[in-house]
Amino acid sequence: MKVLQILSHPDYDNKKRVSNLLAELGENELRKRFNDIKTLNLYDPSCYIPTMDKHMFNYSNKELTQQEEIDKKRQEELLNIWKNSDCVFIYMPLHNFNVVSKFKDFIDNIVIVNETFKCEVETMVGLDNTNKQVTFVITSGGEFDSHIQYINLDFAVQYVRGIFSVMGIDKVKIIRSQGLDLVHNDKEVIVQRTKEELTDYINTL
Repeated sequence: MKVLQILSHPDYDNKKRVSNLLAELGENELRKRFNDIKTLNLYDPSCYIPTMDKHMFNYSNKELTQQEEIDKKRQEELLNIWKNSDCVFIYMPLHNFNVVSKFKDFIDNIVIVNETFKCEVETMVGLDNTNKQVTFVITSGGEFDSHIQYINLDFAVQYVRGIFSVMGIDKVKIIRSQGLDLVHNDKEVIVQRTKEELTDYINTL
């Protein structure tokens, strides 16, 4: 099984961040079971992710500049990494009720018509591997699946489920480490519980 880990914390090299702690644990547990594991740390400067620009819509319609050639090649690399992965783990902190911007940039490089989806009359059909398993590990200060004030603001989870459904992927596992900033919660207990859930889940793969 080919595994892809996507780290999406802006404080990408801070090992104290809960998202990064969970990503490290996840990779260690995955390496006990699988040999082919690739990691993309989206905010690491060494991990170049092209951003959406007008040239991303018309690569084939004109002579490309040097930067456009670089972006086109990198987009092809990211698309191949994604398409060749059987199992994907995404680690991310909630930011302003939604996914972080670098993750959105990454998604813009892999959600491509006639590559990961196609358009038919009044519908879209996913072209990705329907057996691909995506695990979304999200950290948040609030409790977004239960608190009445936040439940309608659970945009990140809705976005992830929705965009992967467009690609034909319905196997999306959500693991939350939430309520980390609420004064009545014990953060260490929450993190430990999430670590156990993540470990147990990986052992079922």
